[in-house]
Amino acid sequence: MKNRTLGVLSIFLLLLSIQASFASLLKEIENERIKIIEKVAPGVATVFTVKEVKIPNPFNMPPFSDFFNKFPNIPFPHQKDFTQRQEGLGSAFIVKVDDKKKLVYLLTNNHVVENATNIKVQFKNRQILDAKVIGTDKLSDVAVIAVPFKDGIEKFAKKHVLPLGDSEKLKTGMTVLAIGSPLGLKWTVTEGIISALNRPLEGHPGEGFIQTDAAINPGNSGGPLVNVEGKVIGINTAIIAGAQGLGFAVPINQAKWVMEQILKYGKVRRGRLGVVIQPLTPELAKYFNINYGVIVTQVQKGSPAEKAGIQPGDIIIAVNGEKVESPNDLQKLIMRKLPGTEVVVTVIRDGKKKNIKVKLGSWEGTLENAKEMEEKYGLIVKDLTPQIVEKFKLPNVPYGVFVYAVKFGSPADEAGLRSGDIILSVDKKPVRSVHEFWQMIKKAEKAGKEDVLLKVRRGSAVIYTVLPIVKNEK
Repeated sequence: MKNRTLGVLSIFLLLLSIQASFASLLKEIENERIKIIEKVAPGVATVFTVKEVKIPNPFNMPPFSDFFNKFPNIPFPHQKDFTQRQEGLGSAFIVKVDDKKKLVYLLTNNHVVENATNIKVQFKNRQILDAKVIGTDKLSDVAVIAVPFKDGIEKFAKKHVLPLGDSEKLKTGMTVLAIGSPLGLKWTVTEGIISALNRPLEGHPGEGFIQTDAAINPGNSGGPLVNVEGKVIGINTAIIAGAQGLGFAVPINQAKWVMEQILKYGKVRRGRLGVVIQPLTPELAKYFNINYGVIVTQVQKGSPAEKAGIQPGDIIIAVNGEKVESPNDLQKLIMRKLPGTEVVVTVIRDGKKKNIKVKLGSWEGTLENAKEMEEKYGLIVKDLTPQIVEKFKLPNVPYGVFVYAVKFGSPADEAGLRSGDIILSVDKKPVRSVHEFWQMIKKAEKAGKEDVLLKVRRGSAVIYTVLPIVKNEK
C-alpha cells in the first residue's frame, strides 16, 4: 500500500513538473515573440497616398455619343473625363540610410504607391514626412520610396534599419510574423507559418511568392514578413478575396534584387528569351522519356530565341547548367539576367541534347510598351498558352491572343471586344503573341491608319470587328 501511495505521488509530482516546464516554455516563447516585435516594429512605417482616378464622362460614351452623332445640330456637351481624389493606405519598412544623398530608403509594394500624386510616411516615433518614389516594378510588385533627412529622422532610421534575411533558405512550416497597418490599425502584428513557397501569381511571370496563413488585410501591403530571428524574409503583398488564411509575400531575395536594380539603373532591367512555354505533364514526360523541363509551344518572331535557332517542340531543361523544372524556373533564370547577356540554353530535340547560345533581349521594352498600349486601348490581352486555354475552357485554335479584360468606354469596348474573345488576326495577318499584337497596332499608328480589322473567335463563332486607332498626342 505504501509503495502504491509513493507511486501515485511520484506521478503527481512528475505531472506538476511537466506542467511547470510547459508553462515556462510557453512563457519563454512569448517573451521571444515580444522581443522580436519590439525590435522590428520601429522599422515599420505607415504609407498614406493620394491618387487622382479618371472617371469617364458618360456623354462621351454610348448611348449618349450615338444620339448626338445622329443629330449633329444638337449641341454636344463634350467634356474631358472627370478626376476623383482617392486616398490610399499601405505599409513600408526602413532598409537603408544614405548619408551622401541624405535619404532614408524604404521598401513597399508597387500597387501601394502606383500613380500616387502625394505620398506621406508615418514612422513609429510619430513623425510624418513627405516621400518620393525612387523606382517601381509592377512585375514583382516592389517599389523603393525615400524620405529626406529632416527633423532628425536619419538618427531614428539608422537605429531601426531592418535586417534582411535569405528567402532561399525558407522551409514550409516556418513561423512568421506580419507587421503593418491593416485597415488603418497601425503596427498590427499577426502570426502564422509559411504555407507554401514559389507560388506563381497571374501577371507576375518569373516571380515565385511566399504563401502564408498569417492574417493579411488591406493596409498590410508593403509591410514586412519576418522570421523568428527578426529578419525580413518577404514583403506582404496580396490576399485572395473571399479566402481565409491565404496571403502572399514577395520573397526578400527578389525584392533585394529589384531594389539593387532600381538604385543602380533607376529601373529594373530583365532579360528576354521570346518563347511561349508549357509545363511538362506526366503524360508528356512519359512520351518524351524525360521527367523535367518545359516545352516550347511558340517562338516569337524576331525574338532572341528565334535568332538563336530555338524551335517549337524543343524541351528546355537547363540554362547555363541550372536545371529547369517549371515555367517559373525558366522565367526566373532568364529574367534575372541583364539584356545583352549570352546564356547557354540546353534543349532536348528529337531525343538528343543540344546546347544553344542565346544573346538575351530586353523584357523591359516589351513590358513598358504593353502597359502603355493596354492603358491607351483599354485592352489586356494574354498569350494563348495551354494553361490559359485550360483555365478559361477556350476553343482549340492554331494561333491568336486571349482577351483578358476590356475597359468600359475604351476603344476596345467601342470595337465590341469582350473578355473571353480570341483575336486571331490584325488586318488579315495572323497574331501569335501579345508582343506581336501590340507591334501590329503600333505599326498601324505610325502609318496613320484610322482603324484596323480584327478577326475574332467568340465561342464557336468567328466574327470581324474594327478597332479604332488612337492618335498619338503631339
